[in-house]
Amino acid sequence: MKVPFSLRSPEQAKLVYNFYVGNDPVLIALEKRQAEQLRKLQGSQAIAQTMQEGKGRKTHILQRGDFLRPGAEVEPGVPAVLGPSVSPMQNRVDLAKWIASPTNPLTARVFVNWVWQKHFGRGIVTTLEDFGVQGQRPSHPELLDWLATEFVRLRWNIKELHRLIVSSATYRQSSAVRSELQDRDPLNTLLARQNRLRLEAEIVRDCALATSGLLASTVGGPSVRPPQPAGISDLTYAGAAKWVESTGPDRYRRGLYIWFQRTSPFPMLMTFDAPDANVFCVKRERSNTPLQALTLLNDVTFVECAQALGKRLAEAPGDSASKVALGMQLCLGREPTSVEKSRYTQFYNEFRSIAAAKPEEATKLVGKYKPATGNFGDAAAWVGVARLMMNLDEFLTRE
Repeated sequence: MKVPFSLRSPEQAKLVYNFYVGNDPVLIALEKRQAEQLRKLQGSQAIAQTMQEGKGRKTHILQRGDFLRPGAEVEPGVPAVLGPSVSPMQNRVDLAKWIASPTNPLTARVFVNWVWQKHFGRGIVTTLEDFGVQGQRPSHPELLDWLATEFVRLRWNIKELHRLIVSSATYRQSSAVRSELQDRDPLNTLLARQNRLRLEAEIVRDCALATSGLLASTVGGPSVRPPQPAGISDLTYAGAAKWVESTGPDRYRRGLYIWFQRTSPFPMLMTFDAPDANVFCVKRERSNTPLQALTLLNDVTFVECAQALGKRLAEAPGDSASKVALGMQLCLGREPTSVEKSRYTQFYNEFRSIAAAKPEEATKLVGKYKPATGNFGDAAAWVGVARLMMNLDEFLTRE
């Protein structure tokens, strides 16, 4: 160790390296875990899996769609109108090869158009569900062709496609509306600016959970059942679906994992325009209704998010102005303006006075997220501020 790094011989450098590696508790624990896994693997007996495909059933053309009137027998394949098929097409691998064939330009074009719509709110071809003669023409045909060929060149790498789009100057534009463009391009077809988009239903809930610190980051596993209004599950066929609310971290998992009952869809998702899962949906509509604001104020999950965020603000160091700034950073990712800071501080002071006069109501509003300070009136006021911030249009909108 006394020898300077630049003057050490290879043997001395290796000696120092081995000393640190041999005394690092993190590496020691990792090596121990790997050794245990290797021991279990070596002690196990490999079993060769065998699989035999079942014999396919005969398929017939149904005359006028009537299964009681079978016509000529047909073999696996694709309609001739869609282009040449892989011959013979025996299984799903053959179908996948045909879909991704270099001679089939449609797959890449449809997919990149769908991804583009996710980032810009509308596709280069606005009729995502119809690329045929009855669909709309592309607004930028050369761009669509280039994205499709680039996607294939990137070996169908979806992550690289997303990176390509979001790193472009077009995507990184401001969404501020300019008066000189209103008459020339009211729908922003030429993409002279970015579009403002309300977040999708599942992401609205995820944002509230993430902001409050409640979001469970567990990946995979069974579906979960967050709280929903009483009586919803009774609307299913013969009341067959019993909604047993999830507890613990499962209560706050991502919207992706919410159990979906088609006969009684999750109300919060439906309020924010999630598809009902009865038919395929390639494009979600976006609405703006009073019921959405009421959901953000009164839905149990959003109330709990506001309570958790209010507790976080109440326990944060500093004065009310600094806590308002923290709330804005968590909810909107920016500092408040002087006007916003003044209004939020005024709202906090007024709410705190009301909560101090009604301690029982303040305790109910705080819920199970009791402040370490023991001041329920102050915590209730910050819950009110959190509810206000999480009900802003800016909270739900990608600028």
